[in-house]
Amino acid sequence: MRKTLIGLGGALLLAAVVLVLWDHSQSIAELWVSIDPNSLVGFGALIEKKVDPDLWSNVLLPLLSEPAWLAALVPGILLMLAGRPWKRGATNEVEAESQAV
Repeated sequence: MRKTLIGLGGALLLAAVVLVLWDHSQSIAELWVSIDPNSLVGFGALIEKKVDPDLWSNVLLPLLSEPAWLAALVPGILLMLAGRPWKRGATNEVEAESQAV
């Protein structure tokens, strides 16, 4: 499980680097429109009709105006942290040895 999380996180971090190098000022909405313009319009209509029009205009549209690399960077970092092996107790080997004695 950890390897999967770290692998996905690494892939997203790599995608963030590629997006920065490709066009660092491109927004999430611009990237989405370049891939499939009709799906963005359809998604907006779905959210406005089925969920809440205020959610689309006040939350999702501002998020879509953020840089595209940020959409890959944040989940990438979170996945890398989630897949990181966590140590319980002692913070390093010296403390672990001193506690064992």
